[in-house]
Amino acid sequence: MTDLRITDLASGYGRTKIISDISAQARPGELIALIGPNGSGKSTLMKTLAGLLPARTGEIRLGEQSLPDIELRARAKIIAYLSQSREAQPTMLARDVIEIGRAPYRGRLGKISEAGEAAIAQAIATTQTKEFLTRPIGELSGGEQARILLARALAVDAPILLADEPIAALDPFYQISTMNILRREAARGKVVIAALHDLALAFYYADQIWVMDNGRLVMAEKPKYSNFQTIAREVFRVELPENGLANTKILQP
Repeated sequence: MTDLRITDLASGYGRTKIISDISAQARPGELIALIGPNGSGKSTLMKTLAGLLPARTGEIRLGEQSLPDIELRARAKIIAYLSQSREAQPTMLARDVIEIGRAPYRGRLGKISEAGEAAIAQAIATTQTKEFLTRPIGELSGGEQARILLARALAVDAPILLADEPIAALDPFYQISTMNILRREAARGKVVIAALHDLALAFYYADQIWVMDNGRLVMAEKPKYSNFQTIAREVFRVELPENGLANTKILQP
């Protein structure tokens, strides 16, 4: 399996620097919750880790390799990226959208291997999306589309899964179901990084919590409620009860 190490990373758009001085490490088997206010740089960090934005300074290493040194097709097998934008051609059937996850593995004829078919079937079963497969994705609700696109990311079966707002537009049942899926993917030995807004789910599920504020990583450690209270106050400007999140029970679907 592959660990992910970030050292003194800076990135942005055009001449505008959005994130800087980012250093952290994600190990195989860990679910990282990336949290922070709107505009704090979470999506910029995720796109940079996925290789969609170049690093201005610093380094991203996947195992022993620097990210820019990895050929694009090989990189697509190592990193599965679920974008916040949820973009897909609306006329495409949901099944075809999921199959895109196997694109890095296809040969000249574009045929999906037996292993690929198995990965697709597993992704469909995991996300409970079988009933949508023959429908155009544009006809699905926002939450249903989100589940199809999560299935596409899972179908890659990459050792690193980056999910930007994976529970946005989902009802509570599927929010918790999705967090359980991400937890199980980490338990399989993957690095899973999920950008979230729900503090309770982040605290409950994550092995590490990374907190972004004004383009910098201000916390990267295991969840500890006293530290979490401080971060909530200083970064999110909310007061948490003394034992509120610590005693929260997440009902399982």
